[in-house]
Amino acid sequence: MKKIYYSYIVLSLFIALIFSSCSSNSTTGGGIINPGGGGTGNVTFTTSVATDPNTNQPYFQFVPSTGVTLTKITVTCAQLQISNEVVNGDGTTVWTQQNPLYLGPVQGLAAGQQWTFVIEGKVGSATGTAYTTTVNYTTQ
Repeated sequence: MKKIYYSYIVLSLFIALIFSSCSSNSTTGGGIINPGGGGTGNVTFTTSVATDPNTNQPYFQFVPSTGVTLTKITVTCAQLQISNEVVNGDGTTVWTQQNPLYLGPVQGLAAGQQWTFVIEGKVGSATGTAYTTTVNYTTQ
């Protein structure tokens, strides 16, 4: 059963990457930015939880400090028994402050959960400098 649940989360996060152009309204979270240890490339993300106005489902929203591409995001949340789940990006789509990255919908989201996202990609374009940023986020 756990394996099916994990597969659903990974699939949901991947689908969210594809459909990330939908609009959202921030409803939860504090916009916590934490580039964390081991970061390279000087990229930070403003992170929050946003609700899709069409489905009323929560998504994580990541607004980069500069234009970036996404190679992968590694997700961990001990409270939901998610450990190092990898969501692959396409490596070519450029995410910006006007076009942020969304992951979700997130099932089982509750206040006080501690999430860690290790985000990897390239700055500016698929040929830019590699970056790695760790975002620590606690839901509110």
